[in-house]
Amino acid sequence: MNTLERFLKYISIDTTSSSTANDTPSTIEQHQLAQLLVEELNNMNITNIHYDQKHCYVYATLKGKSSLPKIGFVAHLDTSEDAKGNNINPNIIPNYDGSNIHLKGITLSPEQFPDLLNHIGKTLITTDGTTLLGADDKAGIAEIMSMLEYFSTSNEEHGDIIVCFTPDEEIGLGTMHLNKEYFNPDFAYTVDGSSLGEFSYENFNAATANIQINGTSSHCGTAKGQMINAIRIATIINSLLPQEEIPELTDQKEGFFHLEELSGNVNHASMKYLIRDFDKKQFEQRKKVLETIIESLNKKYKNCISLKIKDTYSNMYDVIKDEQTIIDTTISTIKDLDITPLIVPIRGGTDGTDISFSGIPCPNLGTGGHNFHSTSEYIALEDMNKTTEILISLIKTFAKQNQKQK
Repeated sequence: MNTLERFLKYISIDTTSSSTANDTPSTIEQHQLAQLLVEELNNMNITNIHYDQKHCYVYATLKGKSSLPKIGFVAHLDTSEDAKGNNINPNIIPNYDGSNIHLKGITLSPEQFPDLLNHIGKTLITTDGTTLLGADDKAGIAEIMSMLEYFSTSNEEHGDIIVCFTPDEEIGLGTMHLNKEYFNPDFAYTVDGSSLGEFSYENFNAATANIQINGTSSHCGTAKGQMINAIRIATIINSLLPQEEIPELTDQKEGFFHLEELSGNVNHASMKYLIRDFDKKQFEQRKKVLETIIESLNKKYKNCISLKIKDTYSNMYDVIKDEQTIIDTTISTIKDLDITPLIVPIRGGTDGTDISFSGIPCPNLGTGGHNFHSTSEYIALEDMNKTTEILISLIKTFAKQNQKQK
């Protein structure tokens, strides 16, 4: 089975996760894809397979030479809630010519998405315009499975190749029940990024801030000295934060405050902020800024505001900065395939963040996909095949390095 066949089969299964859940899997359909992968792994004669039927994790190890590095690969089963993920009708465009792509209700144009021009002559796979495509992260799964099939049928030397397919990465629960008894490589890669050749070993430090405001209602005509308008105080809080430091106006390594939720009335208002920064000191300062604003307003408004800040993940660079061999070898391997390495920070988090802090360095590789979480999502077949080549070449390169050292 080739990578395209795998990918089309995987995206036919709706694995949209649900942010209302607090355990995995958040949606039962993720088990359908997990079971399909177990079946395919068995057909490859990979005998070391474990399927966590309770929490929906698939682990597999293709045994190799014990003296060579054990390398892990991770991709996630679920897709984002941000766009519809069922009844996906892929649109395959051979030999893309650089023109506008007209879909149902939307148009993919090089003017809006300049990266399309980098794919002229390639076979593009888009949605029909009504759903997401699911390349995040079913392209990663297909690429890992194709890599596994290559080594399962070749006689090339390699160390243990250990894979893990996780549920619910999109809602931050991907590593919640990860079992290191079954996933225990020396180092690993998540295959969950975007462009071909993308390599990321930095991500945001992240926190969530929940604010509750308890107001006091009264008749508007006699409100002076009595009313405390909770929803108005919410607008004041937002106005006191740096107005340029929001997702819409930042990129690269710039941090932000993101007002994700706001609801309420005069009596009560609720706010939820995402706080993000790559730099640890600036991250802590951002939390302090919000705390200071709340402290000041509580003095004015009779302590009616409560604030709870919870750290959600940290920058994997704190771990991977000490793994220069992984960084250098990954970059050189991508270059050796005549692919330009794209060293980009992740403006978000991945399963690799928690895995890295658990003791397994785990940077991220691109899948070749674009416009994730939207009906404008697309991927080039050639980029998926090239990504599979990267995975294969990484295993070969680390094996050769180890043999030379001995």
